[in-house]
Amino acid sequence: MNGEYPQTETLLDRIDKTLTSDTRWLYALFGFTFLLKFVYVLQSADSIQVTVPILDEKYYDLTAQEIASGRIVQKDAFFMGPLYAYFLGVVYGVVDRNIMFARIIQIFGGSITVVLTYLLGKKVFRPSVSLLAAVVLALYGAATFFEGQLLMMWMGTLLNMTLLYVLIGKGEEDGIKRFALAGFLLGLSALARANILIFYPVVIVWIILAGVRRRLPALLVFTGTAAATILPATLHNYVASVDFVPMTSNGGVNFYIGNSERATGIFYPPEGVDFGTDPTTRIYIERLLGKDLKPSELSRYWFDKAFRFIRSDPVKELKLLLRKTALFVNGYEIPQIESFDLSRTKFGTLRILFVNLWVLMSLGVVGMIYAIRRWKKYFLLYGYIISFAFSIILFFVTARYRVQVAPVLSLFAAFAILEVLPRSFRSLRNAFPPVALLIAVLLLTQPSIFALAKDEVLWREHIHQARRLSEVGKHGAALEEINQAVELFPDHPDSYMHRAVIYKSGGKIFQAIENYEKALKLEPNQPSVHYDLAQGLREVRLYEEAIKEYSKAIELDSLMIEAYNNLGVTYREIGQFERAAEYFQMVIRMDPNYVKAYSNLGASLAESGQVEKAITVLKKAIEVNPDYANTYKNLARVYVQAQKLKEAAEYLDRYLSMNPGDQQAQNALEKLRAVLQGDTLRDTR
Repeated sequence: MNGEYPQTETLLDRIDKTLTSDTRWLYALFGFTFLLKFVYVLQSADSIQVTVPILDEKYYDLTAQEIASGRIVQKDAFFMGPLYAYFLGVVYGVVDRNIMFARIIQIFGGSITVVLTYLLGKKVFRPSVSLLAAVVLALYGAATFFEGQLLMMWMGTLLNMTLLYVLIGKGEEDGIKRFALAGFLLGLSALARANILIFYPVVIVWIILAGVRRRLPALLVFTGTAAATILPATLHNYVASVDFVPMTSNGGVNFYIGNSERATGIFYPPEGVDFGTDPTTRIYIERLLGKDLKPSELSRYWFDKAFRFIRSDPVKELKLLLRKTALFVNGYEIPQIESFDLSRTKFGTLRILFVNLWVLMSLGVVGMIYAIRRWKKYFLLYGYIISFAFSIILFFVTARYRVQVAPVLSLFAAFAILEVLPRSFRSLRNAFPPVALLIAVLLLTQPSIFALAKDEVLWREHIHQARRLSEVGKHGAALEEINQAVELFPDHPDSYMHRAVIYKSGGKIFQAIENYEKALKLEPNQPSVHYDLAQGLREVRLYEEAIKEYSKAIELDSLMIEAYNNLGVTYREIGQFERAAEYFQMVIRMDPNYVKAYSNLGASLAESGQVEKAITVLKKAIEVNPDYANTYKNLARVYVQAQKLKEAAEYLDRYLSMNPGDQQAQNALEKLRAVLQGDTLRDTR
């Protein structure tokens, strides 16, 4: 054993010299990495998982389309990190909505991250260790998988590795300029995902401990450029919402997901919230509280709710934090939207990329433990992993968030493979501690400890696939997917609720009604499902049944404004105009800014013959919200009823400027103009 060790050292020394003297390794490394990732992008190009974004990907996709169309300032404060959405918006602006082109740019960025890992590793470890780390990262399948999605992980990882390289790799070069660049990179990364800001105090401590010359200017410049980089987002949010939101407003709901009575440490939608239709939770909370809220108030609502739980049961919260810590170091790739493990069964390239988180995390932990004696040298690397882990554990753990620590983990993993383990085999006594440690870590982090049941993962996958197929009009295929979900969990109300949504989107209202009813048999106290059932019943003119379901929804959720409003609409449709007006007035008292209630009240008053009152109410509706098109249409109808055709034509014209595709309204306007023109001709004779 002892005689073999010097040969290993000599071989590594030779590799180190070659890597130091020959820069062609960099190009080879980049080409090797990009080729692997590009094959996966080609292989998955036509997958519906890629072509039809849902949930977070859909949010970014829709925001990017708005940006590409010229809407630089959004309608509201940023809910999720804006940097990726604007990147995607620029791509869409150049090559239309070309998802393939965006994915190629993303894997290009991921390949640069691999090269940066090598360059950073050369500064803190030996070149052979850095090369192995880069290769390990290139073969880590989850990194490539997430780089191929319309998500910001690749961007955050690239910016963070660039930040570390600027801080560590540049040494004393460039002086203050280095810290200006580092602050800029930190700010950019925060605009991708704000949790990186928890790394800020680590850098501050490092500047002090590392003996950086001109510390105070370095601290001020680093802090100032980071703040200046973030400032445009803060200004945007104030302009868009007249509200102070430094970066994003999603912190509250994410904190609640990870710290509540129902929290398990991984993602789950809060009870009553459908992120597919209400991604910011605004609809849910405003309905719950009966008033309009600013983005910061929405976030504060969830924070307050989470802290109430923490104060009421601190022991449970402590257990939850320990569980999330164990989840973070566990080797299971926790799915949120998509399952990496399932995707590996679909795409051969992901199987070729054989490095998994379990081995990477285990070797990385061993490397970190054995490198601790030189902690000052590796301070920023330790600080990055620990601070990033803390920022995730505070909220909830999922595979795509952890992927951002993979580059630094790969450096410690390579250190364990080439430095720790070979040195230990000089003797059996030396070999035992690291091998025993590695085995212990492998056992403690094995994926099976926290792996979700296979049927649960498949159930989620079928639901997501059904959503995607339904969005592109493939209702038959969507139904096949959702039926498989129902077969997996026939006693789960969500199985039937999702199937009802698929039937409804395909125009099969009676089947949708049947599935809403099945969901309610399994879990009767779901106000939102009663409401959706009522909507379906009203659509097929089963008005009495619809009234019962709206009333049940209100009984379970007394602040569900939509239920009151549509209950009024139902009474209006069966000719009970006074009863309808009562409900619309009730909604207005609950929320004076709910424009639909004004518009519906005006129409109901007109239908009961109270024309002047109707005009007054409808004009008030325009004051409340001049962008609600139906008000203009209703006001035009009332003016026709009042024989004021000129005013009717004016308001119908304004309606059509907002809804030019309404052919029925267009025909009505042409008839009005013809009548007005005929009256004018008669007047001139």
